[in-house]
Amino acid sequence: MLPMLVRLYLTVAGLLLCSLLLVQQAFPHLFPEPYAQSARQDFAGELRLLRERLRGADGAELRRRLAELDRDLPDRYRLLGAAEVEALSVPVRGQLAADGSAGDHLGSDQHRVYLRLDGGQVVQIGYVEDDYTARYLAYVTVLGLMLLALLLWLQPLWGDLERLREAAERFGDGDLEARAPLRGGSSIRQLCVYFNNMADQIGRLIQSQRDLVNAASHELRTPITRLEFGLANLSDSLDDRVARARVHALRCDVEELDLLVGELLTLGMLERNGARAMLEQVEAGAFLRASAGLAAEELRTRGTAIDWVLSPALAEVVVEPRSFARAFSNLMRNALRYADGLIRVVLEPDGAGWQLIVEDDGVGIPVEDRDRVFEPFYRLDRSRDRATGGFGLGLSIVRQVIDRHAGDIRVEASNLGGARFVIRLPTHQPGELRAASAPARDAAGEPLSHAFHLQ
Repeated sequence: MLPMLVRLYLTVAGLLLCSLLLVQQAFPHLFPEPYAQSARQDFAGELRLLRERLRGADGAELRRRLAELDRDLPDRYRLLGAAEVEALSVPVRGQLAADGSAGDHLGSDQHRVYLRLDGGQVVQIGYVEDDYTARYLAYVTVLGLMLLALLLWLQPLWGDLERLREAAERFGDGDLEARAPLRGGSSIRQLCVYFNNMADQIGRLIQSQRDLVNAASHELRTPITRLEFGLANLSDSLDDRVARARVHALRCDVEELDLLVGELLTLGMLERNGARAMLEQVEAGAFLRASAGLAAEELRTRGTAIDWVLSPALAEVVVEPRSFARAFSNLMRNALRYADGLIRVVLEPDGAGWQLIVEDDGVGIPVEDRDRVFEPFYRLDRSRDRATGGFGLGLSIVRQVIDRHAGDIRVEASNLGGARFVIRLPTHQPGELRAASAPARDAAGEPLSHAFHLQ
C-alpha cells in the first residue's frame, strides 16, 4: 500500500507543480493584455505621483529629478531614448499612445511599467519580484497539506484494502474459511461482498471435490479387496493355462486400480492435513536407503544401478519420516521408470538448509512440461502406455510433502541426460511444523509465500 501512496502523491504533486510553473511562466506571454492591465492598476497611484513630480521638467532637469528618485530606489526609474521607445512592442506603444501608460513582462519575476509624460518622454519603471523564500515556503505548505489530505482520505481505504489483501492471501494459501471483514462505511464494501461470495462458492466446490474423491476412494477399497480375493481363488482352481493367464491379467488390473485408490487417499490426506508435519531427526544415509522402495531384484531385472552421493556434513536431517519417505520413494520409482541404467542420489548442504537431488540417465522431461508434471493426473505422452504405467499422482504427492516441510522442488535437465529433481529444504528442529495451509502457487507452480513456524 505504501508504494501506491507514494506514486499517487508524486503524481499529484508533480502535476500541481507543473501547473503552477505553467501559470507563472507561460500565462504572461499567452495573455499579455490582462497582465498589463493588472500592472497598470497596481501602479496607478505611483504613476500619478510620478507624473506630478516630473511635470514641467525637461532635459537636464528631468534627468536630475529621476536621479533623486533613484537614490531611494536604485535602478527603478529610467528615461528611455527615442530608439528604445521605437524598440518597444507594438501593443505597448499603442497602449502608451492611448492611455499614457503601459505594462510589459520579461517573465514571471521581472516586470516593467511605462509612463508617457506631457512632453512626450517615456519613463520606464522596472521591478523584480524577489519573494522566493516566501514563495517556496508557500509551495512546501501546499504540498504538505496535500499530503495530509491524501493520508486522511486514504487511511480508512488503506486499512480496508489491507484486510482484503490478507483475506485473499490466506484464501490463496488454502485457508478456505478466510473471508474479508466488512465495514459499514467502507468504500470497497461491495468488492468485499463479491470476494466473500466468490470464496464461498470456491470453498464449497473444493470441499465437495475433496469429499467426493475421498468417499469414492474409501468405498472402492472394499470391492477391490473382494475382487482380489475372488480372482486369487479363481486362479488357484483353474487348470487351463489360457484361463489362468487371463485371470492373472485381471488381477494386475485390480492391483493397478488398488494402487490408484491408495494414491488418491494419500493425496486427500495431505490436502486435509495441510502443511503440518511432525518432524523427527533421522540418520540421513540409512533413512534414504531404507525409503528408496526399490528392491535389489527389481534393479537387477531392469539393469539399473543407484549412485549414492551423500555428504558427510549431513549425517542427520530433520523430516517427517512417513511422508518424506513416501515422497522420496515416489521420486526413486519415477527415476527407475525412465532410467536407462543409472540413478544418482545427491544429499548436500545448501546455504541455511540442505538439498536432495534425484536424477537419471533417461530421456528427460521437455522444458514445457517441467512445471506441469507436479499437477495431479498430468502424465507425459510416453507414460500413457502400460510399459511405464503411472497415474500422474506420484509427483503431485511429492510436491505436497515438500510443501509440508516448507521446502521447494523443481525439475531441471540432468548432466546424465535425463531428468533432475532438486529438493531444497530449510534446516528445522524436531517438533511440529505448522502453517495456515499449503502455499499458494503462481502459474509456473512456484510458491508465492510461506508462513511456517515451529512449535
